[in-house]
Amino acid sequence: MYPLLQSRRLSSAFCVPVIVLACAVTTPMRADEKPNATALELIVPFGPGGGADQLARESAKLLIGILAAPVTVTNVPGATGNTGMAKLMAAPNDCTTMAVLTADTFSLLAYLNPGWKMADVIPLAIMMKQPSALFLPANSRFKTWADFEKEARLRPDKLRVAITGFGSPDYLMLQQLAAKGIRLAPVPLANPEERYRAPFDEQADALYEQPGDVQSLIDAKQLRPIIVFNATRLAGFKDVPASSELGFGNGRNQFRAIVVRAGTDPAKVKLMSEALDKVAAMPQYKSFLDKQEATSNSYVPAINAAAFMQGELDVMKKIVEALPFHAHYLIQEGGFERYVEPF
Repeated sequence: MYPLLQSRRLSSAFCVPVIVLACAVTTPMRADEKPNATALELIVPFGPGGGADQLARESAKLLIGILAAPVTVTNVPGATGNTGMAKLMAAPNDCTTMAVLTADTFSLLAYLNPGWKMADVIPLAIMMKQPSALFLPANSRFKTWADFEKEARLRPDKLRVAITGFGSPDYLMLQQLAAKGIRLAPVPLANPEERYRAPFDEQADALYEQPGDVQSLIDAKQLRPIIVFNATRLAGFKDVPASSELGFGNGRNQFRAIVVRAGTDPAKVKLMSEALDKVAAMPQYKSFLDKQEATSNSYVPAINAAAFMQGELDVMKKIVEALPFHAHYLIQEGGFERYVEPF
C-alpha cells in the first residue's frame, strides 16, 4: 500500500463559501488601508493534495497573519484548470477572489480556442517554479529511461502516462517526445490523488509530475524518477538523466502564480501583491519551497510577473505551432468536482 493524500468531499450545497464583500469596487481603498475586514477566497483549479493545492494552503496560512482576514481555499478541478478559472471570471473583480494559475492551465492560451485570455487576469506574483520528471512505481518492470524508451518505440501509444490534462505542459512534452518517435498515451487526471494513484492502480504505466509534489511517495520508495525534464540533472537525483542530455530539450518548468481578475482596483492589487511579497520573504515559505524542490529563483513579484508569463506563453505557442494542425485546438473535457476547505 502507499499513503493516500487525504481530502474531504463536501456536498454541492456547501461548495461555495459565503464571501463578505466589505471591499466593494465602488469604494476606493486608501493607500494605508488593509483589506482586513474582508473574507478572501483563493481558488485552486485542481483537486486537493496536488502542488497547486499545497501552494494555496501554505500561502493562505501565511496571508492570514499579514492581512488579518480569513482565507478560504476552494478546489474547483476540471478541464485542465479552466473550470476554476471560469469561477474566477464570474466573481467580482474586487480582490476578494483570487486564483492559483498554474502552467498547466496557462498553457491552454497557446492553443487556438482558449476559454479566456491573458488580458483577463492580473498576476499578483509568480509564487514558485519547479522542474518536472517522469516517475514509475518502484516495482515497475522498467528500470531506467532507456528501458522505457525502448518499449515506447517498439509499441507506440501503448505505454500510458498520467498527466494533469489535455493541453497542459505535460501533454505538450508528450507531443514533443512523439515527434522524436516516442509515442506515449496521455491519461488526463485533474484530481491529484487519482493521478498519483494511477501507476499503482494500473490506470497508467508512468506519472508526469513535479518531484516536490510527490516527495512523500519518493521518500517511501514507492515512486522513482527515470528522466527529469530540465537543462541539468537535479541535485536530489544525480543518477537520473536530464532531458537535455538525451536530446529532448530542456523541458518547461511548472510555475504557479496567484492572480485576480482584470479591472481590479490598482490600489487593491498593490496591497495584495505586497502581502505576497511578505509571504515570499518569510522563513516558513522559503522552507516550503525547499521541500517542494522549487528553483532558487522561484518568486517573481508583480512588477515582473506579467512579462515572465508572456515569455512563457510565447515559448508554448511555438511548441503548439510545431504540432500537426489538428493539435492546435484544445480537447474539451467534461464534468468536474468541487471541494472547499476554509482556514
